[in-house]
Amino acid sequence: MRRFTVLYILLAAASQSGTAWAQDARQRATAADAYDRGTAAYVDGSYAEAAEWFETANRMAPTAPALMQAIRAHEHADNHTQAATLALELQNTYPTEPQASDYARSVLANNSPKLLLIQVSCDEDCKLDVDGKLQQYLAFYETPGRVHVLTATFETGSKTTKVQGDAGQTREVRFEAPPPPPAPPIEFSPSEPQTSDKGTAGRPFSPLVTWIGVGVTGALLAGTIVSIVDMNAGVSEYEKAAEDANKCTPAGSPDCMNLTNKANQLLEDGQSRELRTNILIGATAFAAVGTGVIALFLTDWSSPKETAARKSALGLRVEPRPGGLTTTLEGRF
Repeated sequence: MRRFTVLYILLAAASQSGTAWAQDARQRATAADAYDRGTAAYVDGSYAEAAEWFETANRMAPTAPALMQAIRAHEHADNHTQAATLALELQNTYPTEPQASDYARSVLANNSPKLLLIQVSCDEDCKLDVDGKLQQYLAFYETPGRVHVLTATFETGSKTTKVQGDAGQTREVRFEAPPPPPAPPIEFSPSEPQTSDKGTAGRPFSPLVTWIGVGVTGALLAGTIVSIVDMNAGVSEYEKAAEDANKCTPAGSPDCMNLTNKANQLLEDGQSRELRTNILIGATAFAAVGTGVIALFLTDWSSPKETAARKSALGLRVEPRPGGLTTTLEGRF
């Protein structure tokens, strides 16, 4: 059993290290694409669309420039509540960057006296809805003089309250998670009495089959590790190409397009390597599980001597009680 535990730990570690870089690379590529789309929409005067793209870019790969561009787009679209909310987030997230903090202060100075600031806190992790729409931030601005419905959703349920205030005011709201419902009693049916138990005698496979399975699993694991090393070898090259493409100006020049195409080609190559690695990981996992099943349930490990087992039927009942659990064990011997 110790061999199977080591195989599982190695397989889990290989899977996590093999996919982390590709996921991060895809997020940054998606963020760069969203930023480019936002820039194009901004130039065309589609400010509401541009704001959505810039916010998407910031969610995928948070940066001060993406957040600042989203604020500018919202300002041009006369969406001053979201512009002020993002300015507050910009100020809190990048307090040591002069350009970001100065811009955030100017936007807040122009808009906060005209709006209602709502600050929400939850005693546990929660998701916040405001007037039926998801609110990403717990400190945000809303239109004054109106009733706003706030709903915080926890793992154990939801709570709702209403908030209203005048321009320039701040309202603080605290949500506490509702208690979880009581757990129902857990019952186990009595097991059928066994007439005899011969250990592992009579199982169809000899130990040789199990050792062959261990060998196959080990070979697949070695191939998986080699594939992961090969996959990770291209990370630094892709990151440099992506960085060069993002820094290149002007964005539509032939040189910049060549850099972008090179980064995309390296990304596709990394994705194909990731697919190959994932297939090897799946095959290794399948071989490891199959070998474990054969070793535990289908291999005859017993000696020629047979042992007798006593007949029994057991039943177990677990019920929650104040301060703990009550367990009842019943059986016949």
